[in-house]
Amino acid sequence: MTTRTEGDQVLNPWTRTTRNAPYAVPEDLPHLRALADTQVHPSHARYKLNLTLPPEPFVGLHDAPLVMLLANPGVSDADPAAYARPGATERTLHHIANAGGSPNHFLTHADKTHPGFRWWSRTLNGLTKRGHSHDELTRKILAVQFHGYHSRSWRPIPYTLPSQPFAFHLVRRAMSRDAVIVLGRIAATWKIAVPELASYPFVVTPRQNRSVQISRGNFGPENFERIEQAIKS
Repeated sequence: MTTRTEGDQVLNPWTRTTRNAPYAVPEDLPHLRALADTQVHPSHARYKLNLTLPPEPFVGLHDAPLVMLLANPGVSDADPAAYARPGATERTLHHIANAGGSPNHFLTHADKTHPGFRWWSRTLNGLTKRGHSHDELTRKILAVQFHGYHSRSWRPIPYTLPSQPFAFHLVRRAMSRDAVIVLGRIAATWKIAVPELASYPFVVTPRQNRSVQISRGNFGPENFERIEQAIKS
């Protein structure tokens, strides 16, 4: 598999995301449909990818000084109604196609009932308590998903989707500028995809690997200080 490039620039595949459900990068769709065909047992239901919701492969500006590496976007019971509101899906599709990313649209938009706003507010509560505003944090943090498609629970896909190398490119870009990288729940998976992470000196890990809440309690004083220094840079 090759990543599309233009000169030295890796092209963002999410600019080609379909504008109607099933939402996906066209090159991903055959693999996603084949995966769905294998998920026939009731126990597979929580791992099925929900392509009626717009993908969220990353959130934030691509050159942010703090980068959070996550698994994939979740699904809550509130999501279908939230994305059905006027403009909600369009904002997400615009964000993932924008060159260089965009400030975190969940925090900059006024819809405080959106599940994305609630997740980010909870995750960053330890920083807002320290006086960092949402307006500041929207520009300082990039979250990169291992893949961009929603499911209720995480399970690795047994194939590297055509869209995924762009995520790995964003991580390598972050390393080239000495960004602080938060590596939590699926650290081993990320290190297989981007082996350089194993020796990267600016990785911070939470004490509870299933939680990436940015707080002194979850990261410890030293790692939390590194996170704050990245935010202030």
